[in-house]
Amino acid sequence: MQHGGKKRRVRAGSRRGAAGWAKAGSGLAVTTKGRYGLRLMVELARRGGAQSMTLGDAARRLAVSEKYLWHVARLLAGAQLLRAERGAHGGYRLARPADQISMLEIVEALEGPCQLVPAAEHGQGPAGCAWREVETALRQKLQSLQLRAILELHAAHAGALSYVI
Repeated sequence: MQHGGKKRRVRAGSRRGAAGWAKAGSGLAVTTKGRYGLRLMVELARRGGAQSMTLGDAARRLAVSEKYLWHVARLLAGAQLLRAERGAHGGYRLARPADQISMLEIVEALEGPCQLVPAAEHGQGPAGCAWREVETALRQKLQSLQLRAILELHAAHAGALSYVI
C-alpha cells in the first residue's frame, strides 16, 4: 500500500519472519492466516464448540480457500486449540470450551509472539518503556477476549444495530 508515495514494512510478529505491507503509521498487521484462523475458531464456537465441522463446510461458510484453511487448521490443532476427528462424521472442533480459548492464543498460534516492536529494539530508555506498556496492554486485551465473549460482543452490536419498524 502507498502512503505519501512511501512504502513501509510492518512486522506482524510471525515466527517465520514474514512481514506485510501496511500504511505508514498503521501499526500491527495481522496476516490473512491470523484473520482466517480467528474466523474459523469463531465459527466453530458459534456451532457450540463440541460439534465437528468439515473444512469444506467451513470454507464455504467463511468464503475462503479450503486448501489455505487446512494450513490454518493444522497450526491451530498443533497449538491444541482445535481437535481433528476422523471418520464419516469427522472434521474439526474446538479442543476446549469457547470460554477457555482466548484471542491471544489464536493470534500467537498463527502469527507467533504478539509484539509491536522487536524486543531487541525496546532499549532501556523512555521509548522502550512506553513500547513495553503498550504491548502489555495489547496482550491483556487479547487475553481477555475469549471466543464466547467475542460471540457475545457481536450479538450485542448486532442487536444494537437492528431497527424494528
